[in-house]
Amino acid sequence: MSPSSPAEIRYCEHAARVIRIEAPAITELVAAMAHLDKALAADPARTTGHYTPQNRQHLVPDWIHGNADQIRARLDALTSRYPRPDTPPAS
Repeated sequence: MSPSSPAEIRYCEHAARVIRIEAPAITELVAAMAHLDKALAADPARTTGHYTPQNRQHLVPDWIHGNADQIRARLDALTSRYPRPDTPPAS
């Protein structure tokens, strides 16, 4: 199983904590945040070297930034459909 497979995230110890969240996509993102916390503690040079062949390591930063931008855009689109609980609906 690859380190970023949906099955690993769905059945990891972090997903168990958020099992009652209603939206499955948000549940998986919350579980993924725990994995991101681990990634923040890791040395990027070591993780890049471990998962990426030597001749492709220079591609990793662009791949990470590009995908993070896509995730932000989609999450913003998702959350914009739901008003914040402390914000009254527009009339």
